[in-house]
Amino acid sequence: MFSQIALATARQLRAGTTLVVRTAVAASTSSTTRSAAPSFLRRSGVVFQQRGYALTRAKKTAAESDDTAATATKTNKTRPAAAKSKKSAAEGATGAGARAKTPRAKKEAAPKKPKAPKKKAPLTDEQKKKLRIRLLKQRALFKEDPKTHRVPAWSAYISEHMKDVLKEGDDIATRRGYFKTLAAQWKELSDAEKARYQAKADKAHQDGVATRAAWVLTKTPMEIEDANYARHALKRLGVTSVVHPIPDDRRPKRLRSAFLFFCMSRQKDALYAGKPLPEIAKALSEEWKSMDDAAKQPYVDNAAVDKERYLSERAAAAAAHAAA
Repeated sequence: MFSQIALATARQLRAGTTLVVRTAVAASTSSTTRSAAPSFLRRSGVVFQQRGYALTRAKKTAAESDDTAATATKTNKTRPAAAKSKKSAAEGATGAGARAKTPRAKKEAAPKKPKAPKKKAPLTDEQKKKLRIRLLKQRALFKEDPKTHRVPAWSAYISEHMKDVLKEGDDIATRRGYFKTLAAQWKELSDAEKARYQAKADKAHQDGVATRAAWVLTKTPMEIEDANYARHALKRLGVTSVVHPIPDDRRPKRLRSAFLFFCMSRQKDALYAGKPLPEIAKALSEEWKSMDDAAKQPYVDNAAVDKERYLSERAAAAAAHAAA
């Protein structure tokens, strides 16, 4: 029997088939394959299959087995994670075993560096002078200071009647004509009429002085003193020709020197009557220089007494300012 099997095997090898021995699947083999084998081999469970078919079938079976194993491994790995996520969701919904989430602290933004200011070009001497003049005018309180200048009687008459003849749209030449006409009428007025306008001008001046005194009280003594200093500084710079200081009774009067007392004693002397002020000042200065110490002593004593008065008034004013 074994010789017959070997002979059949050799024939099949020459015919291009492969011998496959199956015992359990012999009954399920296709009829085409069974018909190709001898009858004595079919009865013994030996089946012959084509070589190409067997090789393709083996590769396909191996690939299917690998895919099944990989799917099973992936399912086994995924199931615990899915179960864990479901458990965590359930615990979070019920509140049991849930961990408190701490918010992550935000990083503070770094402070921005301030930009360096642009360098300005240095001021010229002319610009510095203009800036100083502008600041001095602000300190001098020119705009706030009420006007107290004494108005002449004829100016009061012209300003009163100018309102009656002045019309809107008049040019400068027309206004000058009105002024000349009113000036001529002023000369023709009687003395009683002129006296009435003089009293009116004096009343306006007194009202201005009272208004200014009330305004001075709204400022501190230091502000008034600073305003007077600014006015003198503007005169030194050539901005103004005359200084009009602001009077303030709260501040002590200025200290008078021995020469000033001498000038006050000579102001009513007939020798200097009718002379201009610069000429009088020059003559008094020459006379003072020619005097000896004994002649100057009375004026020196007056200056010493006035100095004591000035110091006491200054101390009282400083104490009142500190109390306020």
